[in-house]
Amino acid sequence: MKEYQLNFLHKMHSFHKVNFWKLVPELNPSEHMLINALLSCEFGKCANFTEGFDINPNETKGVKVSELAKSIRATMPGVSRMLSSLEDKGIIERRIDPSDRRNTLVFITKDGADKIKGYKQRLDAYLDVVFERFGEENVAKIIELITLITEISEEELNVALSKADI
Repeated sequence: MKEYQLNFLHKMHSFHKVNFWKLVPELNPSEHMLINALLSCEFGKCANFTEGFDINPNETKGVKVSELAKSIRATMPGVSRMLSSLEDKGIIERRIDPSDRRNTLVFITKDGADKIKGYKQRLDAYLDVVFERFGEENVAKIIELITLITEISEEELNVALSKADI
């Protein structure tokens, strides 16, 4: 491996290790991801992680556990463990789907909605400062470059795997 390649991988790993989740010690990173997926799916955008949802637990329809697992690309047992933890923390509740009793629906509780708003405020304040210091132009550039290297990496991995005897 060339030195610049190793340096790149090291810097990406270093960024990945910035543990900004410590700002919300009540949740682990997987639980953050699951909550974000739950909110996205609740608002009909399961494949897209977006912000700005106004959480009103009284108006939610619930999300199937299988949809959450698919959305975050996790196994059903893994999602089930995360949901149990979030349930113990009072953030979500699970209910049997009345239209199909084979399915379980996940809902954000009133207490959970309040907690999520607090978590979001802490993270938003931190990220606002970080990205303000980094600059909007730099953010746009790095997004473009990371997108490009991700696409190239996935394409070349598929080519390499198709040639390899694995």
